[in-house]
Amino acid sequence: MEDLRKQANDLLCYYGKMQNRLSQAGVGNTSSLVSMFQQLQRGMEAVALEELDPAIQEVSRLIDSLGRMQADLQVLRELKTRVEKTKIAVLANDDEGEADEPRQTFGRRVA
Repeated sequence: MEDLRKQANDLLCYYGKMQNRLSQAGVGNTSSLVSMFQQLQRGMEAVALEELDPAIQEVSRLIDSLGRMQADLQVLRELKTRVEKTKIAVLANDDEGEADEPRQTFGRRVA
């Protein structure tokens, strides 16, 4: 009988420690943990496994497309930067030249 009482006491101590750890983890008690588990099961049942693969593939395609768009935009930015630098260099060279001579820009005379 004493052995049975000791086992029951050990079990109660273990249960108390478990409740404390659950509480520290943000779970009120074991019944709320079981309730969360059941809610998770219901949520998982709402989504079929067969639905996930096509969605994952679509996301992968979108990521690939966005990567290509990013690369294109980076090239465009680099081109734009080079054009702007060239434009500034041309204007600087024009300012150093003779001010009295009209310059030509794409077939037009500019005074």
